[in-house]
Amino acid sequence: MKCLFYLSYHYPPDLSAGSFRNAALSEALAERLDELGEPFELHVFCTQPNRYLQFSDRAPKEELRGKVHVHRMEVPQHGNGFIRQVISFLAYRRQVFAATKSMKADFVFASSSKLFTAHLAYRLARRCGIPYYLDIRDLFADNVGEMIRIPVINRLVRLIVRHFFEQPCLHHAAHINLNSPGFKDAIPRKYGGGVSFFPNGIDREFSDWRRDPGVPGQKLTVCYAGNIGEAQGLHRIVPALARLFADTHRFLIIGGGSARQKLERSLRQLSVENVELLPPVGRSELLHYYRQSDCLLLHLNDYPALGKVLPSKLFEYGAGNLPIVAGVSGCARTFALEEIRTNVCVFDPCDVEGAAACLREMPLELQPRPWFLEKFGREQIAKAMADSICQVMRTGHG
Repeated sequence: MKCLFYLSYHYPPDLSAGSFRNAALSEALAERLDELGEPFELHVFCTQPNRYLQFSDRAPKEELRGKVHVHRMEVPQHGNGFIRQVISFLAYRRQVFAATKSMKADFVFASSSKLFTAHLAYRLARRCGIPYYLDIRDLFADNVGEMIRIPVINRLVRLIVRHFFEQPCLHHAAHINLNSPGFKDAIPRKYGGGVSFFPNGIDREFSDWRRDPGVPGQKLTVCYAGNIGEAQGLHRIVPALARLFADTHRFLIIGGGSARQKLERSLRQLSVENVELLPPVGRSELLHYYRQSDCLLLHLNDYPALGKVLPSKLFEYGAGNLPIVAGVSGCARTFALEEIRTNVCVFDPCDVEGAAACLREMPLELQPRPWFLEKFGREQIAKAMADSICQVMRTGHG
């Protein structure tokens, strides 16, 4: 009987792109393994919800979801603060090593956004002498460098992380999937495994959601939903933008994260009163807020490393029919203009005047995007990626 270790720090009922992605992928992988007719055990090692201090939906420590065995580790809530994330991950790592000590595995799969989970897969695979497959959703060395403003320390940290952690993880993987084409430069020069590109895609719950035409309220509603961290940089765009539209627009910000207090402080300093902050909510409630909005806002900070990422919100927003105003650069900008195409206005990150021009000039029309739904459905992406994983499991290489 084949045994597969599946590592994903976030997993339902946690609220994150990684959680939703890996729920669909693990189920598709179990279905594909079942179709191949070989007995298997698929063990998912994840955590109890811990991303947001305002959201903690408990789940069974051990759960059987179809043919997927889910093992949830208890870790401290981190609220997206970096030091707390490290502490939480070390607790996860320790428990995964303990839980797998007496288990014999044939293959390791890991979906990783901050290197930690990828490195855990690397260590587990080396301990067991088995191949592993990485799903890379972010580049840790680049992001850490953006957060450290002292040049000498910045270079030192990047060097240590890249050469002692990131590169060994990637170099020894049997296969690497990239969540964004912007990550391709991170692949080691002499890497001999396979490389693929399977992006986040559109969750079933968000497939073809629409706002029905209706009479707008006294003020137009601009909605942002998601993480409120340093990477999103909302504190650098929303307060000043909202103040410019104090008489005509209402800004609805839904989410939590390490930079939420910065946003709240900036709103107070500018005496902004047309911004409403709500805690993270489940997907069904989130769709309710989307359908009450006139426009959707997306924003990433102006760090060069963020030009390489492809935010999951682009898929979620693009699946609907509302106008999208996006402050993004690089891969995300190209994706918005070439794939979403219609009813989207792009401005430079942290450019308040550029964002204001989008809000003033963009027609508030409802336009569905059927081509986008057809190309980026989560289920078809998950099935294709499951096929890729099964092939690597059979051959031991990419």
